[in-house]
Amino acid sequence: MQQENEPQSSPPQEQPSSREPSRISSLAVVAMVLACLPCPPVSLLGAVLGLMALSRIKQSKGAMTGIRLARLSIVVGVAVSLVSVILLSMFQSYVERGQEEGISEAVHTFVVESINDNASGALAQWDLQGHPISVEQVEVFGSDVEERFGSFKSLRVGKVSPAADMSLLKAGLDAWLIFEFESGTRNGSGRFLLVPRVGTFSLGIRMQSLRIEDTDGMLSIPPVKPSNANGTTDGAVQS
Repeated sequence: MQQENEPQSSPPQEQPSSREPSRISSLAVVAMVLACLPCPPVSLLGAVLGLMALSRIKQSKGAMTGIRLARLSIVVGVAVSLVSVILLSMFQSYVERGQEEGISEAVHTFVVESINDNASGALAQWDLQGHPISVEQVEVFGSDVEERFGSFKSLRVGKVSPAADMSLLKAGLDAWLIFEFESGTRNGSGRFLLVPRVGTFSLGIRMQSLRIEDTDGMLSIPPVKPSNANGTTDGAVQS
């Protein structure tokens, strides 16, 4: 008698998982991108977003991935911010030191050359296009300086600040100056124009005004305009 084939049991079929696959946190990706930018506010924002992404990933209970990326964005954001601040501070110090050296060199050369009756050498330090002065004014200034204060010894640059009327096209500086003459120390001030140097990426200095304070009256170039009808000066200078 032919035996009937027993029905073969089919292998159990796997039930499709109703759980969606985990996806990487888009916030963690954005945080990492911002953290790498060398701008302290932006890189710090990347670190903050990294903290937010880390919290959301943990709360998702496996629905999102990217914990390592979020943690890395926090570390990178803080590190890049600190390095950027240090580099910016170093660059600012370098620029300020260059400005002080340029002002000191320009004023020192101008005063020495004007005292030595070398008007051309003095005028080479001046902004002749924006604030022209004459050879006669330079000669008078040099003789007055020597007559009042004696020989010129040294110069120190005090506080340097941006000029009030500066612009992107004409960047100006105001500086407090300390002169050392044979007769003693005198305070002074000046306004200077930053100009690009040909063939380099650095900036040069051109003088626009110079004043030396004295008990007998301020010595300035260009000369200060005389008092108006009310007996007061308007603070303007001749150009």
